[in-house]
Amino acid sequence: MPGYLPLCASQQDLLPTACRCCAWWQTATNGYHRTADSAEKRRQWMLSVEAAWGSPGLLQDRSGSSPYPGSRAIGVPRDESRADHLPDDLPAPASIHYAPAIALPRLSRLPVAPPDEDALIVFCLRSEEDQALTQARRLLQRALGQLKSRGVQKVYAFAALAGSPEDQDRCQFFSLDFLELNGFQQVASDGDLYLMRADLRGLLGLVSQAQSVMRRALAHDPAPSPAAWTRRGTS
Repeated sequence: MPGYLPLCASQQDLLPTACRCCAWWQTATNGYHRTADSAEKRRQWMLSVEAAWGSPGLLQDRSGSSPYPGSRAIGVPRDESRADHLPDDLPAPASIHYAPAIALPRLSRLPVAPPDEDALIVFCLRSEEDQALTQARRLLQRALGQLKSRGVQKVYAFAALAGSPEDQDRCQFFSLDFLELNGFQQVASDGDLYLMRADLRGLLGLVSQAQSVMRRALAHDPAPSPAAWTRRGTS
């Protein structure tokens, strides 16, 4: 089983290239801002969140992992024109961020928002492409477990439909199907953007049961169709 590390400012270099130089969630301006200035803004943001609240994310430990072939935002079609291939000596196989809503300036620009500034937001989940779904689900569930141990009861995330205009920015939002598969439910929407919520008080036990059922099913049918991974029956 993979190991995990808390994400902090001193470990920013362990993030995928596409993440560590992007301050989209940490600012309210337009564009990606993937520059050295953005990397510093992200580092300062991490320092601030760490001091006021704690680690703003989780990394999968690279120990024992295969060489890094590249990363992608979960549930978003790959765009070969975007330069997000990573050298082999770089970072964690998977990463995820979370922070209180009050710490995310980007929320002021979104058409739907959590009910209060103390809401906890999960965002920016990326994983290696060769094991993207497996790594992503494990990392998300580990992150939710960490948050529950820190006293968080409800977690919010933003999702977009595959193929919607939001896909153009790739890592802004989760895929709707992915969040639904992991116990999140819709609480608000505006066009193709959805605000999702997971109640941690009962979610993790249910997810564990569902994973046990899936493992037993795979033991009898090691090559299920893609429809087995989504509620909507789409790959």
